[in-house]
Amino acid sequence: GVEAARDIHDLFSRADHLVLAAPLTPATRHIVNADVLGSAKPGLHLINIARGGLLDHEALLTALDQGNIGLASLDVTEPEPLPDDHPLYSHPRVRLSPHTSAISSNSRHEIADSFLANLERFVNGQALHNQADVQRGY
Repeated sequence: GVEAARDIHDLFSRADHLVLAAPLTPATRHIVNADVLGSAKPGLHLINIARGGLLDHEALLTALDQGNIGLASLDVTEPEPLPDDHPLYSHPRVRLSPHTSAISSNSRHEIADSFLANLERFVNGQALHNQADVQRGY
C-alpha cells in the first residue's frame, strides 16, 4: 500500500528505494543533506534523476561509508560532469549514468515540434504550453 510520510526524515526512515524527482530551487538545494541521510533506513537505495543540487554529495559519501545508504544511483550530479578524480566514480556502491535520457531517435523531432508549436502560439498571442512557474522558483 501507499502511506503518507510525516516529513522527509520519516520518508527516508521507511523507504527501501527512494527516487528524487524534485525541481532544484533555493528551497530544495541540498534538501538531502547529512541530517536527512542520517535518518535513512539502513541499506536504502537512493536514486537521483532530478538535479544534482538536491543532494549533498559529501554527505552521501559519508552515508554510504557508514551504511545508512546501501546504494546510490545517480543520473545527475553537482557539478556535472564531475571532475575526473571525484570519489563518486570509484565508490563501490555508486552507479552513475550519463544523464542522457532525452537523447533518442524521436526526441529531437519531438523537441523541435514542441518548439515550433509554441512559436506559433507566441506569434498568435496564445498562451504557451509547458511553461515553468517562475513564481515557484523554477
